[in-house]
Amino acid sequence: MFGMTIDTAPDPDTATGGPALRLDPAGGPFRALAAVRIQVPAGATIPAHAHGTSELLLTGVTGTVEALCGCGAKTVTAGSFAMLPAGKEITLVNQGTEPATVLAVFSQSEFTEGLPRAAAKGCGCQGHDG
Repeated sequence: MFGMTIDTAPDPDTATGGPALRLDPAGGPFRALAAVRIQVPAGATIPAHAHGTSELLLTGVTGTVEALCGCGAKTVTAGSFAMLPAGKEITLVNQGTEPATVLAVFSQSEFTEGLPRAAAKGCGCQGHDG
């Protein structure tokens, strides 16, 4: 079993290059998935963008975001989720007064390989030192 704690505090480190941080460490056990923490500040929008060949499962951790794509809109709150097929564009909007955090689980692609990774090493699996 792979254990993971999601830090929901806004990341003050701008060295990550943006609001997304890949949570699965290099050498982790995932061959087909990538977990990414996305923080959307209060009143902010992450403009329309696509994830190449990655499919997306977006789960709310804290706050509320509106996930918009060409096929509709979904309000994502803690514990709720939205799914997006590969090749579709998505916009994330936080109209609230508090930051929002979502966990995005992507199928692996060139898009996910380009995301900055968390500093964690290894996977925590018994018998796997990766």
